[in-house]
Amino acid sequence: MPKSRSRLTRRGIVLLAALPLLVALVVVVVARQLGESDCTVEVGTRSVDLDQDQAERASLAVAKVVRASGSARSAAKAVTSSTGLVGPAATVVGGALSGRDRGALFCRYGGGGSESDKLNVAGLTHRAAAVRTDMAKHFGSLPLGGFAPGGVNSGHMVGSAHYEGRAIDAFFRPITKANKQDGWALAQYLVANADRLALATVIFDGQIWTARRAGQGWRPYAVSHRNRSTKTIKILEHRDHVHVDVAD
Repeated sequence: MPKSRSRLTRRGIVLLAALPLLVALVVVVVARQLGESDCTVEVGTRSVDLDQDQAERASLAVAKVVRASGSARSAAKAVTSSTGLVGPAATVVGGALSGRDRGALFCRYGGGGSESDKLNVAGLTHRAAAVRTDMAKHFGSLPLGGFAPGGVNSGHMVGSAHYEGRAIDAFFRPITKANKQDGWALAQYLVANADRLALATVIFDGQIWTARRAGQGWRPYAVSHRNRSTKTIKILEHRDHVHVDVAD
């Protein structure tokens, strides 16, 4: 047999042997893409999938209800009018975005490319400043902190995005049922808009969502209790404030 034909035959055998593996990989990737929605709301045994546009539109609509101290029914109606979802689906989404169901809504996208580290007069990067403006627009005047003219250099955990002007804290004090509901309304609104706002992290009430592990949804966020007062633990676990930071 000529050498050229022999080499061709061996190559053909290798390709044929690898073909099933390649096909399997393609099937897995396609199945994963088809099976994953952009966002999910889970309350008990009920689960509602949303695409990114639906999540953003619903969050904006329900934010108006929250700002007006509207009812659960009003939140569900806002979901229906903004997304077309009806019945139990609208109720589930409305319950999450109004803060009545904690850690119920999560999205799989967020973050973004790098941006300038230049701070504005308030001590925030361009993206963080945009988040501050967005929160004020949709939730009104909120008590905010975690930033200062020229930047902050103390008062936060080592490596905190606050030191880079990429983070904002929105306070919901004292810790009450009503304030927790309002805090969750903001926290889940932020996650629903994480892609648009290029968010990296949202933390509230002992739960954390990150763009890097977005597919895992909300996860427990705990700190060591050793040698710490109850008040300090509550602050570090973000029981009384929503922390949000943007991609760097």
